[in-house]
Amino acid sequence: MIPLSMKFTIYKSKLFALLCFLLLPFLSKADGFKFKIKNTDKTAVSVFYKITKKSGKFKLKPLLNLKPGEERIKGVSIGKGDTIAFYGQDAEDATSIVVKKDFTDLEKNKDAITYVPIVIPQKESANFESLENLGIKLEHNKVLNFLLKMDSASMSSMSMLENNFQNIYPLGTFIFVDTKTNRLLLPPLEPSFWNNSENYLTIQDSLYSMVNAEHRGMANVQLAYFVAKMFDSLRVNNTAELEFKARLSLIRWKPSANATIYQVFNDKAVQDFLQNCYAQINNPDEEYQRYRLYFLSSYERIDDLEIYGRQFYNFGNEVDLSLMGGNPALFSTNLGVMYTKNKTMSNYFSVQNAVLRTKAYDLTSLLFNGFKNNVKNQIIQQTYADQHRIIAAIVDEYKSLVGYNPDPVRLNLVELDPKDTSPSLVPIETTVSNLSPFSYMPADTSKQPTAAANNYKIDSYNNKARFFNSHLKEINSLIKELNQTDDDLEKISRTNPNKSFTSSVSSAGLLNEIEVNSKIVRKE
Repeated sequence: MIPLSMKFTIYKSKLFALLCFLLLPFLSKADGFKFKIKNTDKTAVSVFYKITKKSGKFKLKPLLNLKPGEERIKGVSIGKGDTIAFYGQDAEDATSIVVKKDFTDLEKNKDAITYVPIVIPQKESANFESLENLGIKLEHNKVLNFLLKMDSASMSSMSMLENNFQNIYPLGTFIFVDTKTNRLLLPPLEPSFWNNSENYLTIQDSLYSMVNAEHRGMANVQLAYFVAKMFDSLRVNNTAELEFKARLSLIRWKPSANATIYQVFNDKAVQDFLQNCYAQINNPDEEYQRYRLYFLSSYERIDDLEIYGRQFYNFGNEVDLSLMGGNPALFSTNLGVMYTKNKTMSNYFSVQNAVLRTKAYDLTSLLFNGFKNNVKNQIIQQTYADQHRIIAAIVDEYKSLVGYNPDPVRLNLVELDPKDTSPSLVPIETTVSNLSPFSYMPADTSKQPTAAANNYKIDSYNNKARFFNSHLKEINSLIKELNQTDDDLEKISRTNPNKSFTSSVSSAGLLNEIEVNSKIVRKE
C-alpha cells in the first residue's frame, strides 16, 4: 500500500508535467522585451499597452503611472508576429502619440532596451492658411507689400536685397544714361558742397502667419507668387510658421540752407561734367529721347528685414518617435497632428540697409535747353580753330612744295611773301589744283663717261620729285579737310536755336521725381 505522502508527491509531479505540456506552446512563442517608458509631458500620465495578434484580436492593459519627466523600465512578453503599442493619457483625457513596435523589429535587438517616449501633442489654436491668404496679407501691408513686387530673377535668391546700401551712389549724384543700353555713359559725378540729405519718413510693421503650402488656391496665382518662390528657396515643402519684420525709411536729398536745386547748374564742379554729357551726343535734335541726365533725389531703403520661420511636418505612422531624439515638438492642429524639428523659429533671411527703390529728377530738358546754344558756339569756335590750323598747315606744305620744285625752269611756282602773316589761300588752291605729280626719270645705263654725271642729276631730280609729290598729296588732303569744316559750319548754322526740349516727365515742373532703374545707380 502506497503511503498518502507518496501519493501526493506523485500527483504533484504529474500535475506539473501536465502543466508544462499544456504551456509549452505558449512559452515557445512568447519573448520578454524591456522598454524604457518616459513621460515627456508636464503632467502625470497613465501608460497603457495594447498587444495585437495576427488574427486581429487584441488585449489592452494598464502598465504604470508616471510623474512629469519620470521614466521607468518595464518588461513585456510579446508573441511572434504580434505588435505592441504604447500610449499615455493625462488627467484631462488627452492622449499621447501611439508608439508601435512589432515582434520582428524587437527581435533584431533582443537584448537592447527600447525607448518609448510618451508625448502628448500641444494644442495649437492658430489655424493654418493657404499661400494665397498670406499673399493677401502681404499685399495690404504698407511695409511688406514690396515683397510681392520683386521680379522672378531676384526672388529665387533675393539677390536684389543682397546688394548693400553702400553700393549705391549717394543722393545728389548726377548720372548720364543711354536708355538703349541702360548703362552709364560717364563716371557719375559725386555730390559737391551744396549736397545734403535727410531721413524724411520711417515706418515699420510685422506680420505673422501659419501657412500650409499644399492649400494654395488657384484664384489668384500671381498674388501668391512671391510666397511660392520663397518656399522654394527656403525648401519649405509642407507647412510653416512665418513671421516677417521690416522697417523702411525714405531718405531724400535736401539742399543746404544757401542753395536750391535750381542752382545746381551754377556749380562750377558740375560744368565740366555737363559739357562731357553733351559731347556724347552727335545730334541733339534726333537723339534727345535716347539720353537722360538724372539727379538722384531719394531712396526707399530697407533699414531692416527679417523673415523667421519654423517648418512643420505631417505626423504619420512611418514616424518613429524614439528615433527623433530628445523631446519632439508635436502639435495638434486643424490639419491633424504635426511635428517640428526646431523648438524655436529660425532666421530664414535677413538684410539691412538695402535700397528698394530709387527716384531721381530728370534734368535732361534743362541740360539740353540750357547748353544747346553754348555747345553750338563751342563747336563753331572749335571748327574755326580747326580751319586756322588747316590753313597754316597748307601754307607750310606749299612753302616746302616750292622749295622742292624739281623743274623751276618749266614750272614757275610763286613764292609766298615771308612778311605776309596771313597769305590768301586762293592762289595756293588754284595752283595746286593745276599740278600733277612728277614722274621719276629713268637712270642713264649707257657706257659713256658722262653717265655718272647724268645719274647724279637724275637722282637729285627724283629726290626732289619724291618730296614734291609728298607735299602735293598732303596739300590736297588738307584742302579736303578744310572743305569738310566749311560743310560742318554750314550744317550747324542750319539748326534751329530757338527749338526747346520738353521734359520727359508727364507733368510740368522740375521737381517731379520719377522712379529709375536701381541697377544703373549701383557702383560697379
